[in-house]
Amino acid sequence: MRTNVVSSTRGHYDGLIRAVEREGLAVLPVISTFMDNRDACARFFIGEQQKPNSKGEGCKVKDESHAQQRSLPSSSFRLHPSALPRVSQIVSLTGFSFVGGPAMNDSEAAVEFLRELNVPLRSAVSLDVQTVEAWRDSWTGLNPVQAGMQVAIPEIDGATEPFVYGGMTAEGVEPVALEERCRRLARRLRRWNRLQTAERNEIKLALVVFCFPPNKGNIGTAADLDVFPSVHEILKRLSAEGYTVEVPSDAERLREMILGGNSERFGAVANVAYRMSVEEYLRLCPYASEIESEWGAAPGRINSFGRELLIQGVRLGNVFVAVQPTFGYEGDPMRLLMSRGGAPHHGFAALYTYLEKIFLADAVVHTGTHGALEFMPGKQVGLSGECWPDRLIGELPHVYIYSVNNPSEGSIARRRAYAGLVSYLTPPVEDAGLYRDLASLKELLLAYRQTADAQEREQLYTAIEEKAAALHFATE
Repeated sequence: MRTNVVSSTRGHYDGLIRAVEREGLAVLPVISTFMDNRDACARFFIGEQQKPNSKGEGCKVKDESHAQQRSLPSSSFRLHPSALPRVSQIVSLTGFSFVGGPAMNDSEAAVEFLRELNVPLRSAVSLDVQTVEAWRDSWTGLNPVQAGMQVAIPEIDGATEPFVYGGMTAEGVEPVALEERCRRLARRLRRWNRLQTAERNEIKLALVVFCFPPNKGNIGTAADLDVFPSVHEILKRLSAEGYTVEVPSDAERLREMILGGNSERFGAVANVAYRMSVEEYLRLCPYASEIESEWGAAPGRINSFGRELLIQGVRLGNVFVAVQPTFGYEGDPMRLLMSRGGAPHHGFAALYTYLEKIFLADAVVHTGTHGALEFMPGKQVGLSGECWPDRLIGELPHVYIYSVNNPSEGSIARRRAYAGLVSYLTPPVEDAGLYRDLASLKELLLAYRQTADAQEREQLYTAIEEKAAALHFATE
């Protein structure tokens, strides 16, 4: 905020900027002095445009359209059609509305502007109305005022990555940066940036499907989504757009590859794509000792075989279709979800360790509503490095294909697992009607009502009784 800059109480801003720069990204700091961030974005985040000259060749011109736009009403703010962004991401360090500030919210105008600019909005969280110590000690994380101003309102504009990066300490007189949080956020921003700049044939993606309750029949289930055909369509689209992916012949073949393969050899519910030794797991997972205090020594009894942890799924070129392990407490999943302590089991942690540090995924896509990652123990919102969703997703950019009719749990995925949601519609609802013998019975009843012939009515009545008995309807 401008007040922090002019009063030189900007240590938290400087800390995050330096962390981002250490990751090799250039930072363009901008102060928005109005309640409308579009003006600052138009002035500083839009570079030169391509405009054809008299010969039809492209030449660069400076966009000066914002000079006239400042005096226009909110709904009239338009970018030049050929405007080119100078930035790959916009990171708000103040919270509040993108258009309107703390006093109001014009989310439609914000969404329209950001869609035209085609640049994602991140909203990092500064602890302005609670101390760092209060946040760290709180089971809920952010207090209601912080959560409302700096998470819920920016979400309406489409903001993601609600990372706490700094704030006031109990004994301090100015905000300070939280180095570990700044470093984690900076690395996540770098990973998001790579998705925009790397060659598509180099990008590695993990598509995660779910399995609850744990058995082969429940692999690839999700609310209102036919998962395997959906994943197959995603694979085809990725291949068509230049990603390195081996596309199975059809959705049924994909299902067979995941459910079959070598699963019987290991007594697993799905194909085992990688066997992680206990030594490798302990070396790569920095939280393994905390999990052992809850679940015993690795590898444990879930998703394990001998002294190995089993990573289930199938690799298709640079795409890994993974099966997310179960909660562990299948008879009482709320035991883990509602626990102030607790931890995911070794098999669950091993999957996300594999995706980030062995497969080297550039992003993870959870497919369907919903999995278990975002419900793991930790703060409700404004997570710390002690919270399990934060630990598990690590530095991986996260996209979640989520049902449009479940915004409440979708918000949990956004806030606790830093997910960008891609919504899918629920199937259309229509009258299912009657089928088979029920339809035949209906036709007999209609014929009985419509006929006036006594002999025909008697025959129809007998047929109705026989059909009703065959359908196990009570007759008297």
